[in-house]
Amino acid sequence: MFSSLLDDSYDSDVRRSIAALTAAKIGANSALRFAPPFIATIASGLDVNLTTLGTAIAIGELSGLSGPLITRFAGGVARRTAMCVGLLGIALGASVAATSTAVFQFAAGLVLMTTAKLIFDVGVISWLTDRVPYSKIGRAVGLTETAWAGGLFIGVVLMGLLTGLTSWRWGYVLAIVAVVCLAAILRRRLPDEQPPPRLSRAEHRDRMPLGAGRMVVFGTFALAAASQTVFVTFGKWLENDFGFSNTKVAVVVFCLGGIELVAATSTVRFADRWGKQRSTMYGSLVMVPAAVLLSVLDTSLAPALVVLALFVCAFEFSIIATLSLASSLIPDRPSTGLGFMVAAATLGRGAVSPLATATYTHFGMSRVAMIGGACAAASAACQWRYRTLRGIS
Repeated sequence: MFSSLLDDSYDSDVRRSIAALTAAKIGANSALRFAPPFIATIASGLDVNLTTLGTAIAIGELSGLSGPLITRFAGGVARRTAMCVGLLGIALGASVAATSTAVFQFAAGLVLMTTAKLIFDVGVISWLTDRVPYSKIGRAVGLTETAWAGGLFIGVVLMGLLTGLTSWRWGYVLAIVAVVCLAAILRRRLPDEQPPPRLSRAEHRDRMPLGAGRMVVFGTFALAAASQTVFVTFGKWLENDFGFSNTKVAVVVFCLGGIELVAATSTVRFADRWGKQRSTMYGSLVMVPAAVLLSVLDTSLAPALVVLALFVCAFEFSIIATLSLASSLIPDRPSTGLGFMVAAATLGRGAVSPLATATYTHFGMSRVAMIGGACAAASAACQWRYRTLRGIS
């Protein structure tokens, strides 16, 4: 199905493998996205409070600060090797999380998953940019990034339903089985190839994002922080304020995943046409009024869920466009640009997770939404500054 969305101007390997890459990303994203919606259940299972587990999630996210170093490794090995190593690393991290008896062990599992996911993502993005010109990369990346939504409304929903029937530990077991099988599929499906030539340490320093490029990095930090404020608290909000069970939270996650899929397919259609940077800015701008409305309507279930969906949709559109933009941040080295972008995103999520959970505990969802709106506005401002520095009208 996915191959039919790419015409004959795309490399034959890309058209033949796009579905397998997307399926693998669904598995990887599912493992990584499971904890925030079910933070209350996991905290209860580990006998810790919400803020403590929020800190553990932040520690896991902050491991993404190793992005530039990890991408130096991942960008220097064969693309297929990076993908398979990443998927197996995610399985190892999920195993640590599933068997954890203390919060520090759970945090260690999240660190492993985050680091491995970065290796996997670098492999995928680099493999695509090796074969697709920049003018068309938005469509190819957008198709694989429908997996961000798929991870939520397929993977996380299945993990959540299994959690409702058994425990959250079995949810992670499901993810482990999936990513191991998907690694085997990619190993067989993708062509073997030689690793790219390695850059020296001096060449890496010369390819640091400067000037306008830094605005992309700062904007990504703020964009990821904006989304995390909501993702790390909305499950607990639905449980506390509206009496939702794990199964009902899973239903909401399924619906949000559907909304993300709409946003991802919109990116496939418009990112190359509008421009990657402009698409990123548009998504950030839409998140601001959505956050304001959520802060006002947080006690009314139906309206609040509608504006929550709008917020999530705008974020998904924006972050996928940012991935395409990051692939050109460092000329001739997509993995390096992606490394800085992912490091910024994980730092944003990690920095805001304990703040968001503590804010929710003391002040409720309304104040959390305000933080999310402020971060989204900062992201849009960074993108506007990028346009100014580049002289884009």
